Amino acid sequence: MKVHHFQALVIGALCLGAAVLAAESYNQHQQLAELQTAARNAPADPGPSLRRDIGELRTTLSTLSPQVAALEDAQHQHTTAQATLGQQLDELAASVRVLQAVPPGPSSADLTALAQRMGAAEVILEKLSTAAKVPTAAAPPASPFRNQSNAKALRPPFTLLGIETRGTVRFVAAQPAGAHALSTVHLLQPGDSLNGWQLRAIREGQAVFHVPGHGDRSLPIP
Repeated sequence: MKVHHFQALVIGALCLGAAVLAAESYNQHQQLAELQTAARNAPADPGPSLRRDIGELRTTLSTLSPQVAALEDAQHQHTTAQATLGQQLDELAASVRVLQAVPPGPSSADLTALAQRMGAAEVILEKLSTAAKVPTAAAPPASPFRNQSNAKALRPPFTLLGIETRGTVRFVAAQPAGAHALSTVHLLQPGDSLNGWQLRAIREGQAVFHVPGHGDRSLPIP
């Protein structure tokens, strides 16, 4: 009786062990099937694609680096040019303010007339200097009263300095005898008078004056 009971216990234990093993095997089979399904559904290895994208990115960066450097250089040059231009504009504005503060000077016409008068004055001064060095010839004996009368009647009371032209109008520059200042120079047109001598005409190298009581007298123009 005891033997049969022991055998039943052993057989029961074996059946229980077989059931446990079957259940464990089933669980492992289920896990293996799940792992296989997960492996089939898993995405492909991103490593090659990622490495390819990184390589392209590096290539793009190496291409853009010189362009970025050139852009920075151009920006630096542009900034420098703007600073230089601003400084030049400031200097120009300061120069304009200085010029505006300066009172207006003589016009070009005034300077030209002054230069012509100075040139004429230099000519007459040179003539006077030359005349002072040349001894005068002895005059034949005559009546003192007659000589003084003729000298006063025929000698012009001025000195011709030259001809000045303003536009199409010509003038005879004359300076009263004994005067040396530029302000005493007179510009005569036909019809003008100086010390009683009236200018009649301006010819080539000559000026024709009318002298009261003596008629016309031609004087050389230097």
